[in-house]
Amino acid sequence: MKLKKLWVTLLMITVLIGLIGCGAKGSKDTIGNETASTFKVHIAINGLNALLFFAKDKKWFEEEFKKIGAEVVWSEFPSGPPLLESLSAGRVDLSLLGDGPAISSVSNGLPVTLISQLSDGLKGSNILVVQGSSKAQKLADLKGKKIALAKGTTMHVFFIKAIQKEGLKESDFRIIQLQSEEAVAAFQSGAVDAWVGGDPYTSLLEKNHGARVLASGKSLNIKAPAFTIARTDFLKEHPEAVEVYLKVYQKAIDYQKNHFDEVATFVANLKKADKSVIELVIRNSEPLNIPISKEVLAIHQKSADILLNTGFIKKKIDVTKNVDNTFIEKLKK
Repeated sequence: MKLKKLWVTLLMITVLIGLIGCGAKGSKDTIGNETASTFKVHIAINGLNALLFFAKDKKWFEEEFKKIGAEVVWSEFPSGPPLLESLSAGRVDLSLLGDGPAISSVSNGLPVTLISQLSDGLKGSNILVVQGSSKAQKLADLKGKKIALAKGTTMHVFFIKAIQKEGLKESDFRIIQLQSEEAVAAFQSGAVDAWVGGDPYTSLLEKNHGARVLASGKSLNIKAPAFTIARTDFLKEHPEAVEVYLKVYQKAIDYQKNHFDEVATFVANLKKADKSVIELVIRNSEPLNIPISKEVLAIHQKSADILLNTGFIKKKIDVTKNVDNTFIEKLKK
């Protein structure tokens, strides 16, 4: 009898452990008619992305992710490099990156997969402004001057490509490493002679501080594609979540096209900025959500080779190795 009771006790313990184990794996339990949250989706807003801010306010991501048992966790970053630090720690699952940070992520062995193209980078993101009083008419006129930029960003890559067009190199300038808000303050105080940045800051400096655009992606025809990115392990574990993210982002793009004034007003109020400036920023952004083409990958590879030659990355990389178009191609069918 004692032996029988022992076996019953052991059986109960085994069942209990099994139940605990199932719960730890995040099974899709339901409470009433609602799906309980079984995993978290960490979405990071990189810079001023009107679409993500607007969709966040509308709770579109929360509504769709709830259907698959997921909870959204938001975070914000001024640029790609600090975002990558959080991604490497597993605190970012889905976001967007310019070409510089995307290249750095591969070079550093971070688990990042590019899943769609968001822009060609010609307008709005790569702009070199100088003081209104500056006599500089070309980049060569800035030799020896203080130029603020955030290293490793798409603006950094743009700057390298731009000066190479004039036979110049980074050592010809005094590069000051600053993030956007720090750079704006330094520019306004006159502590730097020029800044390589993007909207809305550059447009605000033009309007309120008399800054002048000396060079841009558009004026020099330098493309700097930006991408939707997913943390690779997250993509493998939750492919359905990647599909949901791209679907909602496309919804935001379509909504903005038909409700431009509403989106512009919201972002202007959110950032306490002049609405006319925000309207310019949104028009310049020309958002995409398309498969990453061979042409774009060739541009991206050239950027990677440039960063290798300048010593910013230490080994040659093949940018095609961390691209997965299957999710966006499925959405576009």
